Amino acid sequence: MLNFVICDDTHSESIRGIIEPIIDELNIGKIVMVEKSPDKVVEYIKNNKAATVYFLDIELNSSINGIDMARLIREKDSSSYIVFITAYEKFAFLTYKYKLNVVDYIVKPVNKNDVIYCIETICNLEKEKKFIKDDEDKKDYILNIKSGWKQYRIDARDIIYIEVIKNKIIIHIETGQISFFSTLKDVRDKLTSVGVDSIMVCHKSYMVNIKKISCIDKNDVIMINGDRCPLSRRYKRGIVDAFNS
Repeated sequence: MLNFVICDDTHSESIRGIIEPIIDELNIGKIVMVEKSPDKVVEYIKNNKAATVYFLDIELNSSINGIDMARLIREKDSSSYIVFITAYEKFAFLTYKYKLNVVDYIVKPVNKNDVIYCIETICNLEKEKKFIKDDEDKKDYILNIKSGWKQYRIDARDIIYIEVIKNKIIIHIETGQISFFSTLKDVRDKLTSVGVDSIMVCHKSYMVNIKKISCIDKNDVIMINGDRCPLSRRYKRGIVDAFNS
Protein backbone atom coordinates (compact mmCIF):
# COMPACT_ATOMS: atom_id res chain seq x y z
CA MET A 1 0.00 0.00 0.00
CA LEU A 2 1.18 3.50 -0.88
CA ASN A 3 1.06 6.71 1.11
CA PHE A 4 -0.19 9.79 -0.74
CA VAL A 5 1.00 13.33 -0.01
CA ILE A 6 -0.53 16.45 -1.56
CA CYS A 7 1.08 19.88 -1.43
CA ASP A 8 -0.66 22.73 -3.24
CA ASP A 9 -1.03 26.26 -1.86
CA THR A 10 -4.38 27.04 -3.50
CA HIS A 11 -6.29 23.84 -4.37
CA SER A 12 -5.03 21.15 -1.96
CA GLU A 13 -8.48 20.15 -0.66
CA SER A 14 -10.15 20.10 -4.09
CA ILE A 15 -7.26 17.96 -5.39
CA ARG A 16 -7.76 15.65 -2.43
CA GLY A 17 -11.43 15.41 -3.35
CA ILE A 18 -10.44 14.08 -6.78
CA ILE A 19 -7.64 11.75 -5.67
CA GLU A 20 -9.16 10.13 -2.58
CA PRO A 21 -12.12 8.34 -4.24
CA ILE A 22 -9.82 7.01 -6.96
CA ILE A 23 -7.27 5.47 -4.59
CA ASP A 24 -10.10 4.08 -2.44
CA GLU A 25 -11.65 2.40 -5.48
CA LEU A 26 -8.32 1.00 -6.64
CA ASN A 27 -7.36 0.06 -3.06
CA ILE A 28 -3.82 1.25 -3.65
CA GLY A 29 -3.22 3.27 -0.47
CA LYS A 30 -4.28 6.25 1.61
CA ILE A 31 -3.71 9.99 1.85
CA VAL A 32 -1.47 10.74 4.83
CA MET A 33 -0.83 14.45 4.33
CA VAL A 34 -2.53 17.41 2.64
CA GLU A 35 -0.65 20.71 2.99
CA LYS A 36 -0.69 24.20 1.53
CA SER A 37 2.90 25.00 2.55
CA PRO A 38 5.91 22.73 2.07
CA ASP A 39 7.31 22.82 5.63
CA LYS A 40 5.60 19.69 6.98
CA VAL A 41 6.05 17.91 3.66
CA VAL A 42 9.80 18.54 3.81
CA GLU A 43 9.91 17.04 7.31
CA TYR A 44 7.93 14.06 6.06
CA ILE A 45 10.38 13.57 3.17
CA LYS A 46 13.38 13.70 5.51
CA ASN A 47 11.95 11.04 7.84
CA ASN A 48 9.90 8.95 5.42
CA LYS A 49 10.66 5.27 4.83
CA ALA A 50 7.34 4.28 3.22
CA ALA A 51 6.64 4.10 -0.51
CA THR A 52 4.87 7.37 -1.27
CA VAL A 53 3.13 9.17 -4.13
CA TYR A 54 3.78 12.91 -3.98
CA PHE A 55 1.40 15.31 -5.75
CA LEU A 56 3.34 18.58 -5.73
CA ASP A 57 2.50 22.03 -7.01
CA ILE A 58 5.61 23.47 -8.64
CA GLU A 59 4.89 27.12 -7.82
CA LEU A 60 4.26 27.59 -4.09
CA ASN A 61 4.01 30.78 -2.07
CA SER A 62 7.17 29.84 -0.23
CA SER A 63 10.95 29.89 -0.50
CA ILE A 64 10.70 26.15 -1.23
CA ASN A 65 8.92 25.07 -4.42
CA GLY A 66 7.85 21.73 -5.85
CA ILE A 67 11.12 21.27 -7.75
CA ASP A 68 13.07 21.73 -4.50
CA MET A 69 10.93 19.11 -2.75
CA ALA A 70 11.28 16.70 -5.67
CA ARG A 71 15.06 17.05 -5.63
CA LEU A 72 15.06 16.33 -1.88
CA ILE A 73 12.89 13.24 -2.48
CA ARG A 74 15.28 11.92 -5.13
CA GLU A 75 18.30 12.49 -2.88
CA LYS A 76 16.76 10.14 -0.32
CA ASP A 77 14.44 7.90 -2.28
CA SER A 78 14.53 6.54 -5.82
CA SER A 79 11.39 4.39 -5.58
CA SER A 80 8.63 6.83 -4.56
CA TYR A 81 6.49 8.51 -7.21
CA ILE A 82 6.40 12.22 -8.01
CA VAL A 83 3.52 13.91 -9.83
CA PHE A 84 3.65 17.64 -10.55
CA ILE A 85 0.50 19.73 -10.59
CA THR A 86 0.89 23.24 -11.99
CA ALA A 87 -0.73 25.96 -14.02
CA TYR A 88 2.48 26.53 -15.94
CA GLU A 89 3.42 24.02 -18.60
CA LYS A 90 6.69 25.89 -19.19
CA PHE A 91 8.12 24.34 -16.03
CA ALA A 92 7.89 20.83 -17.45
CA PHE A 93 11.42 20.99 -18.87
CA LEU A 94 12.85 21.40 -15.34
CA THR A 95 11.75 17.89 -14.45
CA TYR A 96 14.01 16.59 -17.21
CA LYS A 97 16.82 19.03 -16.47
CA TYR A 98 17.12 17.83 -12.89
CA LYS A 99 16.49 14.14 -13.77
CA LEU A 100 13.68 13.83 -11.24
CA ASN A 101 12.05 10.75 -12.78
CA VAL A 102 8.56 12.23 -12.61
CA VAL A 103 5.58 9.93 -13.28
CA ASP A 104 3.27 12.60 -14.63
CA TYR A 105 2.74 16.31 -15.12
CA ILE A 106 -0.86 17.47 -14.59
CA VAL A 107 -1.83 20.96 -15.71
CA LYS A 108 -4.42 22.96 -13.76
CA PRO A 109 -7.37 23.02 -13.65
CA VAL A 110 -7.00 19.40 -12.56
CA ASN A 111 -9.02 17.02 -14.68
CA LYS A 112 -10.35 13.84 -13.03
CA ASN A 113 -9.52 11.70 -16.07
CA ASP A 114 -5.90 12.91 -15.97
CA VAL A 115 -5.65 11.86 -12.33
CA ILE A 116 -7.23 8.47 -13.03
CA TYR A 117 -4.74 7.84 -15.84
CA CYS A 118 -1.87 8.94 -13.60
CA ILE A 119 -2.84 6.70 -10.67
CA GLU A 120 -3.53 3.72 -12.94
CA THR A 121 -0.02 4.20 -14.34
CA ILE A 122 1.34 4.06 -10.79
CA CYS A 123 -0.70 0.91 -10.13
CA ASN A 124 0.88 -0.75 -13.15
CA LEU A 125 4.36 0.30 -12.05
CA GLU A 126 3.69 -1.21 -8.62
CA LYS A 127 2.58 -4.48 -10.23
CA GLU A 128 5.80 -4.56 -12.25
CA LYS A 129 7.85 -4.04 -9.07
CA LYS A 130 5.98 -6.85 -7.33
CA PHE A 131 6.54 -9.16 -10.29
CA ILE A 132 10.28 -8.42 -10.25
CA LYS A 133 10.44 -8.96 -6.47
CA ASP A 134 8.51 -12.23 -6.69
CA ASP A 135 10.81 -13.38 -9.47
CA GLU A 136 13.84 -12.45 -7.33
CA ASP A 137 12.44 -14.36 -4.35
CA LYS A 138 12.02 -17.47 -6.48
CA LYS A 139 15.68 -17.56 -7.48
CA ASP A 140 17.75 -20.44 -6.16
CA TYR A 141 21.16 -19.13 -5.16
CA ILE A 142 22.49 -22.55 -4.20
CA LEU A 143 25.75 -23.79 -5.71
CA ASN A 144 26.36 -27.54 -5.65
CA ILE A 145 30.08 -28.14 -5.22
CA LYS A 146 31.93 -31.46 -5.26
CA SER A 147 35.27 -31.51 -3.45
CA GLY A 148 36.88 -34.95 -3.45
CA TRP A 149 34.37 -37.33 -1.89
CA LYS A 150 32.40 -34.49 -0.30
CA GLN A 151 29.36 -32.71 -1.69
CA TYR A 152 28.59 -29.11 -0.61
CA ARG A 153 25.59 -26.86 -1.01
CA ILE A 154 26.59 -23.21 -0.75
CA ASP A 155 24.36 -20.16 -0.80
CA ALA A 156 26.28 -18.02 -3.29
CA ARG A 157 25.28 -14.86 -1.41
CA ASP A 158 27.43 -16.08 1.52
CA ILE A 159 30.60 -16.12 -0.57
CA ILE A 160 33.16 -13.49 0.49
CA TYR A 161 35.63 -14.04 -2.32
CA ILE A 162 36.94 -16.68 -4.69
CA GLU A 163 40.54 -17.28 -5.69
CA VAL A 164 42.16 -19.64 -8.18
CA ILE A 165 45.57 -21.24 -7.75
CA LYS A 166 46.51 -23.08 -10.92
CA ASN A 167 43.42 -25.30 -11.47
CA LYS A 168 42.22 -25.19 -7.87
CA ILE A 169 39.31 -22.94 -6.91
CA ILE A 170 39.10 -21.79 -3.29
CA ILE A 171 35.77 -20.35 -2.17
CA HIS A 172 35.98 -18.28 1.02
CA ILE A 173 32.88 -18.01 3.18
CA GLU A 174 32.49 -16.71 6.74
CA THR A 175 32.70 -20.22 8.23
CA GLY A 176 35.82 -21.26 6.34
CA GLN A 177 36.77 -22.26 2.82
CA ILE A 178 36.04 -24.96 0.24
CA SER A 179 38.47 -25.96 -2.48
CA PHE A 180 37.96 -28.01 -5.63
CA PHE A 181 39.37 -28.32 -9.14
CA SER A 182 37.79 -26.10 -11.79
CA THR A 183 38.37 -22.85 -13.65
CA LEU A 184 37.31 -19.31 -12.78
CA LYS A 185 35.25 -19.20 -15.97
CA ASP A 186 33.26 -22.28 -14.95
CA VAL A 187 32.60 -20.73 -11.54
CA ARG A 188 31.47 -17.49 -13.17
CA ASP A 189 29.07 -19.45 -15.38
CA LYS A 190 27.64 -21.26 -12.33
CA LEU A 191 27.13 -17.97 -10.50
CA THR A 192 25.31 -16.53 -13.51
CA SER A 193 23.10 -19.61 -13.75
CA VAL A 194 21.89 -19.20 -10.15
CA GLY A 195 21.19 -15.48 -10.58
CA VAL A 196 24.09 -13.96 -8.62
CA ASP A 197 25.52 -10.73 -10.03
CA SER A 198 27.21 -9.29 -6.94
CA ILE A 199 30.37 -11.41 -7.32
CA MET A 200 32.74 -9.70 -9.74
CA VAL A 201 36.22 -10.28 -11.13
CA CYS A 202 38.78 -7.97 -9.53
CA HIS A 203 41.92 -9.75 -10.76
CA LYS A 204 42.68 -12.57 -13.18
CA SER A 205 42.80 -14.96 -10.22
CA TYR A 206 40.18 -13.40 -7.91
CA MET A 207 36.47 -12.66 -7.69
CA VAL A 208 34.96 -10.67 -4.84
CA ASN A 209 31.45 -10.29 -3.49
CA ILE A 210 30.70 -6.57 -3.73
CA LYS A 211 28.37 -6.86 -0.73
CA LYS A 212 31.19 -8.32 1.39
CA ILE A 213 33.75 -5.58 0.71
CA SER A 214 34.86 -3.58 3.74
CA CYS A 215 37.19 -1.16 1.99
CA ILE A 216 38.87 -0.52 -1.34
CA ASP A 217 42.56 0.34 -1.04
CA LYS A 218 44.81 1.57 -3.84
CA ASN A 219 45.64 -1.86 -5.27
CA ASP A 220 43.61 -4.14 -2.99
CA VAL A 221 40.05 -4.96 -2.01
CA ILE A 222 39.71 -5.54 1.73
CA MET A 223 36.95 -8.00 2.59
CA ILE A 224 34.80 -8.14 5.74
CA ASN A 225 36.93 -10.98 7.15
CA GLY A 226 40.07 -8.84 6.83
CA ASP A 227 41.52 -10.69 3.82
CA ARG A 228 43.01 -8.65 1.00
CA CYS A 229 42.35 -9.44 -2.66
CA PRO A 230 44.46 -7.85 -5.41
CA LEU A 231 42.70 -5.28 -7.56
CA SER A 232 43.88 -4.99 -11.16
CA ARG A 233 43.74 -1.70 -13.03
CA ARG A 234 41.63 -3.43 -15.69
CA TYR A 235 38.79 -4.15 -13.23
CA LYS A 236 39.18 -1.27 -10.79
CA ARG A 237 36.61 1.10 -12.33
CA GLY A 238 33.89 -1.55 -12.40
CA ILE A 239 34.58 -2.65 -8.81
CA VAL A 240 34.63 0.93 -7.48
CA ASP A 241 31.41 1.85 -9.32
CA ALA A 242 29.62 -1.29 -8.06
CA PHE A 243 30.86 -0.69 -4.50
CA ASN A 244 29.58 2.92 -4.52
CA SER A 245 26.22 2.19 -6.13
